[in-house]
Amino acid sequence: MDAIATPFVQGRLRRRRLAGTLRTQCAHCAEPLEVAVDSDLGIRVRTPGARPLVSTPFVNLKRLKDRTIIDAF
Repeated sequence: MDAIATPFVQGRLRRRRLAGTLRTQCAHCAEPLEVAVDSDLGIRVRTPGARPLVSTPFVNLKRLKDRTIIDAF
């Protein structure tokens, strides 16, 4: 989970466009899986033929106040 959030969070904090690649495997069949994510929450599956379920939770950051993003879930 952290690998997907890192480009978005760091990109916002540094006011720069960042991108990262997550290399993992399917939890069901153990096939390799590669997913790219950028600081605009653009998510691209790079593994040919793979169709993983990728979701982005929506959190109103302005309403967090003294809480963390984790608390919002």
